[in-house]
Amino acid sequence: MIDEGIHVVDRNGVTVLYNQQAGQNDGLSPEEVIGRHLLEVFPSLTPATSTLLKVLATGKPIPAHEQTFANYKGQRVTTINSTLPIFHEGELVGAIEVSKDVTRVRELSERVAGLQAALLRPRSRRGAPVGGARYTFDDLVGDHPAMQRLKEQALRAAATDSPVLVYGETGTGKELLVHAIHAASPRRHRPLVAQNCAALPEGLLESLLFGTARGSFTGAEDRPGLFELADGGTLYLDEINSMQPELQAKLLRVLQDGRIRRLGEATERQVDVRIIASTNEEPAAALASGRLRSDLYYRIAVVALEMPPLRRRASDIPLLTDHFLDKHSARLGLPRRPLHPEVEAFFSGTPGRATCASWSTPSRRRCSWPPGRRSGSAISRLPCSGQPRRRSGAAGRMRAGRGPLPQTRGFRPVSCAASWRSWSGRRCGRPWRRRGGT
Repeated sequence: MIDEGIHVVDRNGVTVLYNQQAGQNDGLSPEEVIGRHLLEVFPSLTPATSTLLKVLATGKPIPAHEQTFANYKGQRVTTINSTLPIFHEGELVGAIEVSKDVTRVRELSERVAGLQAALLRPRSRRGAPVGGARYTFDDLVGDHPAMQRLKEQALRAAATDSPVLVYGETGTGKELLVHAIHAASPRRHRPLVAQNCAALPEGLLESLLFGTARGSFTGAEDRPGLFELADGGTLYLDEINSMQPELQAKLLRVLQDGRIRRLGEATERQVDVRIIASTNEEPAAALASGRLRSDLYYRIAVVALEMPPLRRRASDIPLLTDHFLDKHSARLGLPRRPLHPEVEAFFSGTPGRATCASWSTPSRRRCSWPPGRRSGSAISRLPCSGQPRRRSGAAGRMRAGRGPLPQTRGFRPVSCAASWRSWSGRRCGRPWRRRGGT
């Protein structure tokens, strides 16, 4: 017996084939399903939410889609479905769906989400809510005209309650800008709750955002979502272009009327939340590809701010160098030392290789390395330098093209993991020598 459910409907949405595994997934028997319309058996679905009906309407396949629904007995089920249209002589005659039951996985994921929400729940001390921005506009380093314009626009946006869309490449500092906007806003004393939309599957992200009601799934408890936890403050949705279109539509409704409904609950709740979202691509590209709904974009991009990449403001590199050296020296409790000239010249000459995030690494390495040692900041140590690291001995000669490794009697291949276990076992068995090594 196969462990995937198979469900076939004709062009009218009436089931013509339904195997035993599909029945186990859905808590039904084939006799209860075959010959009946899909919506009659699964009344919680609609033509807009049923993958089978959507394929019948569009004639296009839907691969690996998570779907949560209730059968006519009220049992709640979560499956991963791959749905395909069925054509005969060029005419659409039905659809087939192959499903895998993930209800238990979903339940466990929901409980993890509940724990995360509990950790995010604001706690107060003497009436003051804990949580909020970790950065201000003082942490936005840069005197380039592009950065000056960005700060001016962001400060004006901070004074309003309008939704904001921040876009820019990975590593440019979008989250830092979001924190700075919240810190300068009238909501500064209320929570700032952040969620990466690409980090969770659609169903789990929905329950995390909107919350759940007792009984919405096995073991479910009444749990507030991130909208409720951010009430009065700011909700930051990172990589919103990774959110599924169906969930984007629900977010749009929250932006329109400020009301949310927990999963499995009929009552709506009013929330007062400012939405700030970000994408790691140009909005025009996200709209053209369908990753971002146009109606949501126009609602959320009341203020659109671009975080410029470092290559477009190379004159800020010396300021960033001083900033990161001061920051890491203070954090490590070590004296401040200048960055190696080769490293600074490398990034200054090729700013396209660097982001603000990557520029922090050589600065921290320089602070951590002992005085008098150049290796800690040498340009060949940088992953993006493209220069080979110097090696001594036979391995170095082979890498440099000056001859092969000498043949070793009794040599046999061994995996990296096995080599590490062998070496670490020998090392743990005797004390370190002064110069290190094996």
